[in-house]
Amino acid sequence: MTDTPSHEIAASTRRKPTIVDRLKANIPQKLIAFVCAFLLAIVVTSDRNMTMNFAQIPVMLNIPEGYVSVDDESTTTVDITISGRTSTLRGMTRDDLGMMTITPPARSGNIQITLQPSMLSLPAGVDIDKFQPEFLDVNLEPLETRTVAITTDHAFTGELLPGYRLGEVKIDPAEVKIMGPKSVVSTTGQLYIEPIDLTGKASTFVINRWVILNRNGLKTDSESVKVTVNIVSESKQHLILGVPIVPINLSQAHAFKPATIDLTLIGDEASLAKVDNSNLFILFDAAQDAKSPHARILDRNELTVPNLPDGVAVDYSKFPSVLFTMGGVKDVQTPKPAIDTANNKNEE
Repeated sequence: MTDTPSHEIAASTRRKPTIVDRLKANIPQKLIAFVCAFLLAIVVTSDRNMTMNFAQIPVMLNIPEGYVSVDDESTTTVDITISGRTSTLRGMTRDDLGMMTITPPARSGNIQITLQPSMLSLPAGVDIDKFQPEFLDVNLEPLETRTVAITTDHAFTGELLPGYRLGEVKIDPAEVKIMGPKSVVSTTGQLYIEPIDLTGKASTFVINRWVILNRNGLKTDSESVKVTVNIVSESKQHLILGVPIVPINLSQAHAFKPATIDLTLIGDEASLAKVDNSNLFILFDAAQDAKSPHARILDRNELTVPNLPDGVAVDYSKFPSVLFTMGGVKDVQTPKPAIDTANNKNEE
């Protein structure tokens, strides 16, 4: 009888593992794998598709060389709806989408451009579901250049001092180059400037003024001009002595020192001849003064001369300082009538 080796006897007597044995084996590792699979399932199911809306995404129009937009708009905006996985879109902002860039075809007329996702640089995994609007209209015309004159028509406002008139007006530059749509440039014969106020002017002055581009699409190589306004004097002076100061809104005792003022009237000879010296007085409104006694030097702006004919003004620079005293003043003297010195006329 042949002896069987001991290791072969042990192998033959070893029990084969059952399914239950296999399930019970490596339980910690299996639990870890189960938890990982569970968490992965949660992540996968939560990372679903979603959509987001963005308003006023800028659109840059690259106008072809030699053309110009009639509407003078090189940028506009559109609204878009994008879609993608939640993990991709979470935290996305308008800055992540950048700017759309569109180059219209080089031809005149109205061009309708259909917006396409390829016009916008999108992050990976992001799609565009909708544009609003879906189309952009661009109206192109050939670019035209022309030189036109600058005019001061309708530019002057206000009135010069009496005895002065508007003389020669010079503009530098007198002409400017304009650029824009052909239909606009070809029908623009001249350009205007912003207003110039002549109120109270009595001498030549120089002023800078903006050129008014009052038509869509126009541009110029010189946005402002220098205007020299010559003022011509036809003024004469008429001196009237002893014109009284007449207060209003004042019931208490008061006094002016001096009580009368010598007036220097300015104007042309015809207008000065219409001055009625008997009706001349200097008006002072005392409404702002308190009732308690006090004294103060009057501001020149508080003294006015009414009843002057058109074309005649007062040279207030020659007014003296006037001391006004109110309350506690005795023997207030009544001012003497104005003395006509019409023969004392001095030409400037």
